[in-house]
Amino acid sequence: MTSPQPDPGPNELASPVTPKGRRTRDALLTAGAVVAERDGLSELSVAAVAREARVAKGTFYVYFNDRESFIDAMHQRFYAQVTEAVSSAVEGLQPGSELLLSAIEAYLDVCLTNRAVKALVFETRARSSLTTTMVDREHLFAALAEPSMRAIGLGPASITARLVVALTSEAALIEMEAARKVPGARRAIRTLLSATASVRAR
Repeated sequence: MTSPQPDPGPNELASPVTPKGRRTRDALLTAGAVVAERDGLSELSVAAVAREARVAKGTFYVYFNDRESFIDAMHQRFYAQVTEAVSSAVEGLQPGSELLLSAIEAYLDVCLTNRAVKALVFETRARSSLTTTMVDREHLFAALAEPSMRAIGLGPASITARLVVALTSEAALIEMEAARKVPGARRAIRTLLSATASVRAR
């Protein structure tokens, strides 16, 4: 399973080229995560983000076209972190249950350390306001799980991969609500996938 490289959102401005510009953009995204965790998606306004980042409101528009592109950028940064963690976790592994479980563990760890952004993703999905780019990123992860589902022998892979992603997302939600790692949730996923692989191997 090769992890996806997140694509920029369709309305996002070009990435800043100077170190100061990158720091300001990152500061805005970090401020967005703080506002999202504290106040929720409904209060994630341009003014609130600029105020939290301690920059002028106009500075926001130097880096983002609007609120939607900003939320998409938060989503993109989250998935870039997921990509890095999952890539490291599965390096050298062949498609199968070990690779899949390692990827899931890495994903849950990133979600746990980025609870605000993951909560934002859940809330955005619940409001049916995911952008096309966000949906594409999430579907891409399901597609990347398909080789492991085929190796396990659990098909059709295109469907079972999506179910595993949904199961993993539910575990992430459980841990987000608990604000800590929940061993029982992770153990349940491991037990289900390992048992399935064992049955198919007979």
